Amino acid sequence: MALDAQIQELVDTAGIREVMMRYARGIDRRDMDLIASTFTSDAYAKYGERESCGRDDIVSALRSSTSRFDRSTHSMGDQQVSISGDTAEVETYAIDYLLYTVDGKQYQAVGGLRYEDKMVRHDGGWLVQHRVLQIDWRRNSPVDPSVPSTDRVPARE
Repeated sequence: MALDAQIQELVDTAGIREVMMRYARGIDRRDMDLIASTFTSDAYAKYGERESCGRDDIVSALRSSTSRFDRSTHSMGDQQVSISGDTAEVETYAIDYLLYTVDGKQYQAVGGLRYEDKMVRHDGGWLVQHRVLQIDWRRNSPVDPSVPSTDRVPARE
């Protein structure tokens, strides 16, 4: 592969990674415009049993699902990218941390996720055109208010 092609592949891979970072930030900050900026207008997404067609429908579904949680943090991890011209097959591993309340009691969930995406080059950047979210595992547990918080850990002298 010529150096120019290698440089373009690095630029494209960084652009694809940036889409996933922007998406995670949008989800965790409940910024629907930021989330929308990661999808094509005709995108398809499947999150669990819910299928959505079109950016507006996807954002509406994500607005509803994220509103169930008090807070969340998504950490994007390993990523496999295969670029072919103006399209890319992308698999991104992630861990999500969710805090939620049921009947006045707080719980936390941690999960291992995989975003299986088909992305397309659009106006010099990359956007998700087709997404299937796989939840590989999930652990739910109650938040124990009797456990001391980190601000109570004594400083070492």
